[in-house]
Amino acid sequence: MYIKEVASSLYPWDLADEGVETCVDNVVEHSLVNSVYLVGIMHKEKRPLTSLFYTHNPKRKFYLPEDSRIYYRMDEANFKNTPLKPLYSNRDFLNGTDWLDELTAYGRKKNLKTGAEISHTFFDCEVAKKEFPDVLQKNIHGGIIERHFCCNNDHVKEYMKAIFYDTVKNHDVDFIQTCMMLFATGEPVKAPWFMENDPENKVGALLGVLKGGCFCGHCRTKAMQMGYDWDAMIHELKGLEQLVYATAYHNLDAVMDNHVLMGSDLLETGLLLEFPALYQFLEFRAKSIQGLFREINAAIKSANPHVDFRYNNYLKYPELAGLDFAKVKDCLDSVRDSDYSEQTGAQDRFRRKRNTLLKIRRGIGYDKDLIAAFAPRPNATPELIRESIKILSTLGVDGLSLGHYDGATFELLDAVKQGMYEAGIVIRK
Repeated sequence: MYIKEVASSLYPWDLADEGVETCVDNVVEHSLVNSVYLVGIMHKEKRPLTSLFYTHNPKRKFYLPEDSRIYYRMDEANFKNTPLKPLYSNRDFLNGTDWLDELTAYGRKKNLKTGAEISHTFFDCEVAKKEFPDVLQKNIHGGIIERHFCCNNDHVKEYMKAIFYDTVKNHDVDFIQTCMMLFATGEPVKAPWFMENDPENKVGALLGVLKGGCFCGHCRTKAMQMGYDWDAMIHELKGLEQLVYATAYHNLDAVMDNHVLMGSDLLETGLLLEFPALYQFLEFRAKSIQGLFREINAAIKSANPHVDFRYNNYLKYPELAGLDFAKVKDCLDSVRDSDYSEQTGAQDRFRRKRNTLLKIRRGIGYDKDLIAAFAPRPNATPELIRESIKILSTLGVDGLSLGHYDGATFELLDAVKQGMYEAGIVIRK
């Protein structure tokens, strides 16, 4: 089987601590990587993510990044149409260096493909809550949804487009990737007796959207422009939300209907037939994401028509967040799927990884590149890495992607090379 790419992400603090050359040389030597990209805007989370301490960082045992800082230079003039402005690191060992240029310069010396990633969040949530609360998504009761920005807000769209345009215009990258959070999906509805015949609890996942977003005024305006009766739609959704959460709200008038619903074997189809507003809400959000991706893609191509726009899927059910791959396939050049089953022992024997990749392939077609991720992290084993790569070799993927170098052991990095050999995978030059 031939593939085009074996990619590895790198974080700015890894490059600062270990050295750009060391990081790149390690992934090239041990895992046959031919594509490196900087996570240039990173959300706030402990690194390494799945283990207590780093495995090969010589300067620190762990790291806590700032929220959504940019680690490379930006041209402020590109942000003139939005009050949201780039926020940079306040850490002395990171600020003052363009880490994207540092990585791409050495990557080119090694004849590697180069890229940048805009991670889950692209602006500091606490700053947004204090200074620009209007840009954050709102739940059905008007409350702020943390870390989720409304893509129907013009200031948010302009900021997003400026980030992508500026990155591509001013840096030597072949692709720009993002796993930015789309519409909030809420938490799946659960109850001890709920959908006992459905271990996946897909109806519960669908109903969780009622606690997601976005229900703000910008979405209302956009929906009405599209021809939706927003007020009637929200009225029906609020009634359903009161029914689903009747027990939590101590709503005795609806508690009996709640128990009957929770004890039934209703399918998602039946739910959507009974509550057409729920389908309309999902459809509206999918159209909104399609429009956003179309505008971002246009901004990227206007800066450099040869740069690949890649979405990094991290969702089990992306359609519940507004991401319909069939709708956005003409707005994307490639998709990476972030299934990291290896780090939890692949209890399902890679079922979700296989199903998700096939779902994405079905949506984007056979001409767009599909990149499959795997996790060479300490909770994985060399055997699992090799098994995962062997399964991926049967699914028609166009590339592999390590997630992530900062928590990997060299034993697991070596398993990547060995797994490719055993699976008969060849990197097409």
